[in-house]
Amino acid sequence: MTWLETINIRTARFTEAAKVIELCRQHFQSIAVEELLKLSVYCSAKYSTDISIHLEWASNPGLESFSGRAICEALTDFGLISHTVWVKQEEAITKEPGKWDRVRRPQT
Repeated sequence: MTWLETINIRTARFTEAAKVIELCRQHFQSIAVEELLKLSVYCSAKYSTDISIHLEWASNPGLESFSGRAICEALTDFGLISHTVWVKQEEAITKEPGKWDRVRRPQT
């Protein structure tokens, strides 16, 4: 089972967003936890000051992991933070064979 811990932050300025990304890079390099599969950072396509940090875990981190809490504490001075944990559903959502294989484009 895969667990996804998300930390979303809205910073006041773009310069602060760049600092947030650098802090995440530094934090990831200092983590030596085998259960952490991946740490990803996403920036909003619409607002350059909105950042979403994803920690993908191989085991249940509980309501929040030590690493996630440490990242939140490091980011509190940069903006508003939301911190949640999600569980990946094991049932795959797939399409029926043959359906949706081709996308019809409008004729011009």
